[in-house]
Amino acid sequence: MAEDEKGTLWYRLWDHRSLKEKQRLRSLIPWLLYAVAVFYGVIYLSILNTVNREKTGTTVKTWFGGDRQEIIDAREREEREIKESFKGLRKRVSGGH
Repeated sequence: MAEDEKGTLWYRLWDHRSLKEKQRLRSLIPWLLYAVAVFYGVIYLSILNTVNREKTGTTVKTWFGGDRQEIIDAREREEREIKESFKGLRKRVSGGH
C-alpha cells in the first residue's frame, strides 16, 4: 500500500481495520437503521397524537349543506368530553387553583 493512501480519511476510518472487525461493524448497520426507524416512529406518532388530540372527525353533511342539530350537539359534547379528560393530565402550578 502506498504511503499517500495511508494518509487518506478512508484509510484512517475503515481500511486499516481487520476483516473480522469490518464484519462486526457491518453487522451493526441493520440494528442502527432499525433503532432510527423505531425512534422516528415513536416521535412521529407522539406528534400525530398531540396534533390530532382534539379532532373529533368529520361528519356526513345533509343534502341541504349543513349538519343536523343532533350531529352538532354530539360533536360539541364529544369535544367538551375530550377537553375535560385532558384537564386532569395537565401539570398543576403553584399559586393557582
